[in-house]
Amino acid sequence: MNPVLLWSGIAVLVVGYITFTLVLYFVRLRPLLRARRAGGLPPPADPAIAAEGAEGVPAAGLTVQLSREEWRYTFDAITDPVLILDTEMVVVRANRAASRLLAGNSDPVEGRTCHQLFAGSDAACRICPVRTVRRENTPHSQEITHRYLGRTFSVACSPITGNGAIIGYILSAKDISHQRILGAILGNADLLLFRLPPREPGDKPPLGPPITFVEVEEHVQAIKRAGTRAKDLVAQILAFSRQSIGQRRNILLTPVVKEACRLLRASIPATIDFHLTTGDEIGMIHADPAQIQQVLMNLCTNAVQAIGDRAGEIEVSLREVETGAAEKLRYHDLQPGRYVVLAVRDTGRGIPEEMLERIFDPFFTTREVGEGSGMGLAVLHGIIVSHDGVIDVTSEPGRGSVFTVFLPRVQGPEGGGEDQMSAMPRGTETILFVDDEEDIVHMRTRMLSYLGYRVLPATGPEQAMSLFADNRGHIDLLITDHTMPRQTGLQLAAAISAQQPDLPIILCSGYSEAVSPEEAEQAGVRRFLAKPVDMRMLAIAIRELLPERNRGEDEDTGH
Repeated sequence: MNPVLLWSGIAVLVVGYITFTLVLYFVRLRPLLRARRAGGLPPPADPAIAAEGAEGVPAAGLTVQLSREEWRYTFDAITDPVLILDTEMVVVRANRAASRLLAGNSDPVEGRTCHQLFAGSDAACRICPVRTVRRENTPHSQEITHRYLGRTFSVACSPITGNGAIIGYILSAKDISHQRILGAILGNADLLLFRLPPREPGDKPPLGPPITFVEVEEHVQAIKRAGTRAKDLVAQILAFSRQSIGQRRNILLTPVVKEACRLLRASIPATIDFHLTTGDEIGMIHADPAQIQQVLMNLCTNAVQAIGDRAGEIEVSLREVETGAAEKLRYHDLQPGRYVVLAVRDTGRGIPEEMLERIFDPFFTTREVGEGSGMGLAVLHGIIVSHDGVIDVTSEPGRGSVFTVFLPRVQGPEGGGEDQMSAMPRGTETILFVDDEEDIVHMRTRMLSYLGYRVLPATGPEQAMSLFADNRGHIDLLITDHTMPRQTGLQLAAAISAQQPDLPIILCSGYSEAVSPEEAEQAGVRRFLAKPVDMRMLAIAIRELLPERNRGEDEDTGH
């Protein structure tokens, strides 16, 4: 069966069921609830209910309350975000999944419009499905990418009717961002497989001309970029569900900015000249790349809206500067030191001088009514301040604006042209590597072997214990996955640590809160790494745990 037809059928059934329960709520239960709040119930049509209401309102109120709770349980059981909208696209009800996705800073979802929540704008989206449903009075579904949330959704909207007229809408949004990312990964992998030269002389030749090294590199880099975006997407979902800050690390900002600009070019009108300039040898910053990308994309979105339908120009620039007393006179919160500076310049309508001091206040906006909520810059300001940075704006009405972001530079590798594998720390120790995924074991074994290590691969705790027994006294480090069948990585670590307490152990997991620090310490775990594990971070962690071993051998072998 065609998967698209299958999912479409499921979506129709779900929307139909929701429509039935909501019509019941609006037509039957809501009038009863409103009447009860007003101090009485409307005359019921059922004589039994009428008699019960005559004896006392509490029995009828209990029935309504039970029905309402049953409806709420059903509504919250739906795993995708679902909103009930009134005729003005204002949210009347939101299920639990929608509240988790859209209730930033624990603000209530009810009372706000769907475009404020999904697009950060007071104006309805240009491809709004609610407008289509209002016009055609039939259910409608489509894919929409919301840059404000950084996600792509499959959106379904159906009308709620009463007495022959539309009295509201049901809007569901299924997050399909991961499908787009997987498409990039699988597509590039297929291209590589189709173009590989034949193994044997009689094998079928590859499609098209022979693949070149440059093309192989391009496909592999595209797969890695898509994988990195998938990792960041998962991290965003986990961070949002825990209401915690994102994962920060030392990063080169240039690739992050280039990738964001590449995504932006596809959505910016052709009437706007959009270009990027970057300096040479830009250092590293300690930041969450997903949040920094959000800052840049929101600033560019604001620039597009400031230009409007006219022809214009947006320039994104990245450079590194040394600040001192002169810069502090203008940027009062800026401390002397080296900074990576990200700037977005536009030729839009500009901002009046009297408004510049309030530009980062929540709900303050320079746009006309219906063009923006005023929350975007306040959120960006919070992100930058949390990164120990400074944001500044200069503007001239009629000529445009420049937003400048200063992010502290941190010590790290200079430049990005050096081969990453040759720059990684190496060693010659013996490592027991354990993961229940054979592909991961094969990949990590090859990577660690490239770095000079002797690797004992295991695809399960039982095999790991057998290898440990056969090589007792010759294993220098244990690296294990946490989530495995029959026995967790933590249990494996505890079992091995009981026999060799001085053996360093690295535990890898896709969810850092699955193991508490106390549990890890008791099991002998010295270091935790979040999956998917970056090879360079793993190589550094190994050398930090094995700093002195085989140092002389490394120098003799040239590693």
